[in-house]
Amino acid sequence: MVYYDGQSGFITVIVGPMFSEKSGKLIERCVKEELYGKKRYIAYKPDMDNRYANDRIVSRVGTSVPAKSIPVELDDKLISEIIEETTPYDIVAFDEAQFFNNKIIKLVKELAYNKKHVIIDGLNLDYRGKEFGYMGGLLSMADEIEKLTAYCSVCGRPANFTQRMVNKSPAKLGETVLIGDNEDYEVRCRNCFVPPDKVDK
Repeated sequence: MVYYDGQSGFITVIVGPMFSEKSGKLIERCVKEELYGKKRYIAYKPDMDNRYANDRIVSRVGTSVPAKSIPVELDDKLISEIIEETTPYDIVAFDEAQFFNNKIIKLVKELAYNKKHVIIDGLNLDYRGKEFGYMGGLLSMADEIEKLTAYCSVCGRPANFTQRMVNKSPAKLGETVLIGDNEDYEVRCRNCFVPPDKVDK
C-alpha cells in the first residue's frame, strides 16, 4: 500500500457525485492525520460555495474543519501566497476542487513538490455526465484515488451521476456551475441518469 510518509509529496483525490460525503471523507482524513499521525493541516475552499459557512468545510452529516475561502480564479500571485502560507503544514486540503480554474493543477504540483500531502475532493462529473472542471487532470496526477458513490434517488442502487433538476424533471439546459442542494440536484445510477441530450426523448 502506498502512503504518505512525509519524505515526499503525495496527492489524494476523493471523487464522487453529490451526496456521497466527499467533504466528510476529506474532513475525516485531515482530523485522523492530525490526531493519530501528529500532522498539521490547513484547508481551503472556493469562495463561491458558502452554503454552510464561509470559514469552514462542512459535511452533510455535520462534521467540519476550519478553512480559508479563496477565489476560484487562481493566479500566480495567489499560488505563491498559498505556497508560502502552507510552509509549516504537512497536509493541504482543497474542498470542491471542480470549481477552480486550470491553475489548480499547477498549485497541487507545486505543493507535492514541496513534500506536502495534498488532499482534494470534488465532483467527478457535471450535470451533463461530463468531466467537471480539471478533476480529470487531478485524478491523473493522484498517488491515491478514493471514489465514492451515493444512493440513486430513483431506484436506490449505487449511484455515480449528479442529475440537475428543474421543476422536478431532469434539466435540458443550463450553466455548468450552479451552487445548489436537494432542491436542484438528485444523485442517480447509470440506468436512471438522463443526459441533457436525452431529455424529452
